[in-house]
Amino acid sequence: MAHFIKKAASISSITLISRILGMIRDAVIAFIFGAGTVSDAFFIAFRPFDLIRKMMSDGILSISFIPLFAVRFAQNKKDQAAAMFLNALFFISIAGTLLVGFGIYFAPFLIDFFAPGYGAGSYSHTLSCLLFRIMMPYMFIIFFVALCMSVLHARGNFHVPAATPILLNLCIITAVLLFSDRFTPKIVVLAFGVTVGGIVQLAFQVSSLAKLGMFDFKAFVRVHPHVKKAFITLGPSVIGAAAFQINLLVAGLTASKLDSGAVSYLNYAERLVQFPLALVVSPVATVLLSMLSAMAGTRCPETGKNSARVSEFDFFDQPQQTQDCSLLFDAGVRMVFFLIIPATVGIIALNRPIVSLLFGRGAFDLTAVDQTGQCLVFMVLGLWAVAGTRLFVAFHYALSNIRQPFIAGVVSIGCNVLLCRFFVGSMGVTGLSLAVSLSAVAGFVLLAVCGPFDIQGRAVMVCACRAVFMSVIMFFLVRWIWGFWSDCSGIIQAAGLIVSIGVGAACYLLAARLTSNPEMTMLIRIFFKQK
Repeated sequence: MAHFIKKAASISSITLISRILGMIRDAVIAFIFGAGTVSDAFFIAFRPFDLIRKMMSDGILSISFIPLFAVRFAQNKKDQAAAMFLNALFFISIAGTLLVGFGIYFAPFLIDFFAPGYGAGSYSHTLSCLLFRIMMPYMFIIFFVALCMSVLHARGNFHVPAATPILLNLCIITAVLLFSDRFTPKIVVLAFGVTVGGIVQLAFQVSSLAKLGMFDFKAFVRVHPHVKKAFITLGPSVIGAAAFQINLLVAGLTASKLDSGAVSYLNYAERLVQFPLALVVSPVATVLLSMLSAMAGTRCPETGKNSARVSEFDFFDQPQQTQDCSLLFDAGVRMVFFLIIPATVGIIALNRPIVSLLFGRGAFDLTAVDQTGQCLVFMVLGLWAVAGTRLFVAFHYALSNIRQPFIAGVVSIGCNVLLCRFFVGSMGVTGLSLAVSLSAVAGFVLLAVCGPFDIQGRAVMVCACRAVFMSVIMFFLVRWIWGFWSDCSGIIQAAGLIVSIGVGAACYLLAARLTSNPEMTMLIRIFFKQK
């Protein structure tokens, strides 16, 4: 169990660097372009690419690919694994090329769909079409990078895929800071930065695949049955695993009908929500999917049934130690709730100071800070549900069960469509954030209640309740400390925010230690190497 947490923690440390660069990227964009017509046009054009990118980075392709691919390696059939990879690459190359051509030609119609509030021929519509066409090659790159990531995850290499987004952020930051004055309008530089960043990402991962021998073209087959099965399950897998991202897309479509800046408010709020998700949830879900897939691939030779045990897949590093599927999943859920609940409460307590510190300068005015902060509060209310859904979906898909996550995804998306229409009239853009959160809760509850497997539900509930109790104490402490710094300005206020966050985190961890919290005990054993 400790090895599982260590794997997730190592990924999280790399992801932290990527997310810090992502925050710097967003701060630079906010400073130069603010929250208005031009930034809205970019975020509308970038939304489908960002949706697909996040879906793939969250492991959508891995969900359908890893369980089949991991079995080949677990059974020492490297040639079959290479055949699967090359066949998947063949189909992705064909589909990606067609998709790029289709997107460039039909860009105006696609922008009509993604931004129904933009009138055809308007400046916002025309600019969005231009940006969309420039970034269209990035769509092909996303799928190729996702395939590479799936293979590396199946082999236990989590660090290279985790480091890949760092390159994208660096390319965008460099493009904006050095070349924005050379484009008219300046926002075009962002589109070129995205495309170039994708190319750099792809080159970085291909070298790692070559070392695994995946480019053995002698093993190529035009049609591989396992690849066919993976792609058939990809559609339902997307609905089940990416409901949150789809709900954000729907909210963005609705926001395009509101006042200028609404799309940007939602986008910046979502960026902040993604920070704890990427640091805590994604690493755990990534390792969980790969480990459980390996377990599912270790079958009893006489019966063909899952043994629910694994003792020979190489990235466990401890071949004598076996793990039970349900216990591994239970540990992952409890650890995520232990960390994600205080993060949620902390963001609610300091929502406006956080937005102001990161984005509140240059073209990003006080109105944008207030609106983004309000969107952040309502959106982060569903953070725990999004986190839980990610883990439940990973568990289901590792065991090749796509039906339940698909149903939960459909319910969540349906709720979001209805709630967006209901709240937008009375609450505006903040109502869209609330709709996304409530829809995430609906999907999670359905998965948790109807789960067909045996987990320690009582232990998870006790863990969540303990985390909520300690987080409430932390909330009042953080608000009280921030009160001493709120009237300051500049660097002093930034230092006060950092102190408030640090004291709040220390208070939470100290309370967990004094109450002998089992999740805290596990963290201490891992990081201080206690037995």
